[in-house]
Amino acid sequence: MTDFIRGKSQHKVISEKLEDQEIVSTKRITPKRVKNEDKDKKVNKKQKTTLEPIIKEEGDGLADSDDNDSDDKNKVSLEDEKDRNLFASAYNSLKGKKRAKLVSKIDKLTPSELKEYMNEPTNQFNKKEEADARRLLPFLKKNIPKSACRLLKKDLHTGMVVLATFEQVTEMDITISLPFGLKGYVKFNEISDSFTEWMKETLKREDENEKSTNFRKMKIISDQVRKMFYKGQMLKCAVVGLTDHHTIEGLHCTLRPELVNVGSTIDTFSEEMTIQGCIESIQDKGYIVSFGSKDYNGFLEFGNTCYYYPDQTSDDQNQLYVGQPIESLIQSIDKSTKTFKLTISHPLVSRSTVKNSEVITMESIKAGMLVETKVLGVLGNGLHLGFLDFFSGDIFILHSQNPIESYKENQGVKARILFVDQVHKRIGLSTLNHVLGFRPYPFGTTKPGQFVESGELTIERIEPLEMIVSSVSTVIQSNPMKAPLLLKGYIHNEELESGVNDLTKASNQFKKTEPLEKRCRVKHLDHLDGMVTYTARTRELEKKFYSYNDLSCGMVVQGVIRYVRTDSLEVELATSIHGVVAKHHMADTNISDPLEFFKVGATVKVRIINVDPDKKRLQLTLKKSLIYSEYPIITDKNTTPIGTISHGIITKTTRFLVFVSFYNNSFGVVEAQNLSNSKIESVQKQFPVGRTVLAKTLFSESSKSQPGLPLTLVIDDDDFNPKSESQQKEQQPNKKSNKKENKKEENKKIEEEKKVEEVKKVEEVKKVEEVKKVGKKVEKKVEEKKVELEKENQKEEEEAKKVEQVKPSTKNKKIIETKSKKVNKK
Repeated sequence: MTDFIRGKSQHKVISEKLEDQEIVSTKRITPKRVKNEDKDKKVNKKQKTTLEPIIKEEGDGLADSDDNDSDDKNKVSLEDEKDRNLFASAYNSLKGKKRAKLVSKIDKLTPSELKEYMNEPTNQFNKKEEADARRLLPFLKKNIPKSACRLLKKDLHTGMVVLATFEQVTEMDITISLPFGLKGYVKFNEISDSFTEWMKETLKREDENEKSTNFRKMKIISDQVRKMFYKGQMLKCAVVGLTDHHTIEGLHCTLRPELVNVGSTIDTFSEEMTIQGCIESIQDKGYIVSFGSKDYNGFLEFGNTCYYYPDQTSDDQNQLYVGQPIESLIQSIDKSTKTFKLTISHPLVSRSTVKNSEVITMESIKAGMLVETKVLGVLGNGLHLGFLDFFSGDIFILHSQNPIESYKENQGVKARILFVDQVHKRIGLSTLNHVLGFRPYPFGTTKPGQFVESGELTIERIEPLEMIVSSVSTVIQSNPMKAPLLLKGYIHNEELESGVNDLTKASNQFKKTEPLEKRCRVKHLDHLDGMVTYTARTRELEKKFYSYNDLSCGMVVQGVIRYVRTDSLEVELATSIHGVVAKHHMADTNISDPLEFFKVGATVKVRIINVDPDKKRLQLTLKKSLIYSEYPIITDKNTTPIGTISHGIITKTTRFLVFVSFYNNSFGVVEAQNLSNSKIESVQKQFPVGRTVLAKTLFSESSKSQPGLPLTLVIDDDDFNPKSESQQKEQQPNKKSNKKENKKEENKKIEEEKKVEEVKKVEEVKKVEEVKKVGKKVEKKVEEKKVELEKENQKEEEEAKKVEQVKPSTKNKKIIETKSKKVNKK
């Protein structure tokens, strides 16, 4: 690391240490160096603008010694509480000392040297004297300012400590949010010295591995960093310089305790105060915590690591890692061993309030402190507060939880310090709920790249160069009776394309409390300010890919090659969206030297294999067999039906198994008997790593407990015919893994079947009874018919007898014969 980034020009202790080597690639980071001559010119200009008015107001009263200087300070602070600006007396005291030293040399000067001496501006301080004088400037102002101060990039200086929130980890550094929309970057070797040592040991161990690559090394380090932070985590950081990062100028910051806690000693801390340190080592009963000073350290027991995360509800102990920055609460101080007993319980850390002004000095007051303040003045754009007897600061309107009009003078307000400017003697505070609670801001489902339609944003405040808007938040409140939460946003004049230089003069386009009739897009989420940055630029709205959230597995897109390495390619899909093409994904055939085959700046067509928006990782492929594949993609084992045919890549082979990877980190396993119908002599030779294969998913009872899909490379012509959904459902295995639930369902099914059977039996009995009743009725009718027939037969027989007695004629004979035939038939 360079002296500029390390801040060694300002801190002597750090300059005694050896410079660290560049561990992670920093090609995108080119810190701007400022020449010493330019710095001296800036200091001289500041002296003329800031110091002369104070001298004219206070007079030229001089003091000859440090004792007289301190006595004058006490007299001024006790006798006249209104005039608390002690800078002039301290400044003139140092100037008097300088004059006395120069006057003592007059006797030894020649006439020509004396003439030159008289013409020199002896009242002007050099750089060191100016810094010494400014340290004596108190934070309490003589008069209440007309407007609240807001931190701008031009106000930042090396060594300034500000409150920040963790955003994300890339392969090179950490991105953090700073107050008022500023963005900072922390390189991995600026987290802490102990983490730098861990990186050196890890890289040394990886260098001994022949198969290790630079991509693997960066992945190991970045994954370890992700374990140490969570999104929206509050941190204290120190500014160390400017850097060009991803074509966006940002601030290079550090989390090292020796820079964050500079100016603090063991006497400037008391019990129930918080302090930021880092895990130096892990012992048998706890962790040794370093605060960047050899004079004192801390000890954190394993039992005091509970409730480290804001939303943690269990009392389980949390695992911490070497080099991890932590914000801890001082439970007790052992001055004999110079050791702090610590706890990192979030409820205790977030509520810790600094009340003792005796231990706080002008150099030890830090960002992140929670203080009880009193409103000294209500300003047009914020509040002016006083706290800890000798300090004052401002709350800008963007960091006020309630409207400015709701505050009154002498009203008590609890606020947290955002930044401390030791040069300009300014302190910024915040009363936002998430800042006071030391927790991440709840953005809900709002993500970068999301569109906001016209009329959904309401204008709350209009400034000449910016506009504050609000919308209904997607976060659901626990109490439904309360009004819905509002999500505040910020739009710069350049992002509106309004065509005016002053938004306050564009009353025909924008009016307060009215909807914004423009379609916007979410550009950035500021976790510290709790605001959304919007844009209404046409080119931003027309972007197909705005962030990693807009990408999904299987998409075919075009990109530009930015870096060509021996083991990978880096392809840019859009601004700040980059993907990596591994060596076995560069082509369908093996490429021995990618540097000869690919050129920087070439446009290529790629397909997305895997995307992780949180980690900003994107894996791509250049294989034409995958890009132009018409088969469905496999992204999840649980949602892939049996019989699915898809293209995959062989990533590993053994003597009897072949591992095939698909999309979204899903993979499958092919056993030897399912590789081919013909005999296989060597699996590893016939199925090399990197080859594209067409595989089909199988059903296996053991696949429920295995992470991979069972596959086969033996595919028949019938397999290409799509099956109906009913057939697929019949072949799908039961995906439920809970045995108790399965037993309950089986018991329910059995009970239902029993009930159905009982109902069927009852119905059958009823049918049998009905049949019996019907049968009885039929039998009665048959018997009645028999009786009737018998009666008729008897009558006919009697008639026949009567006829035989009488001599019948020929006609009568025929009639009798016919009747007799009828009787016989009946």
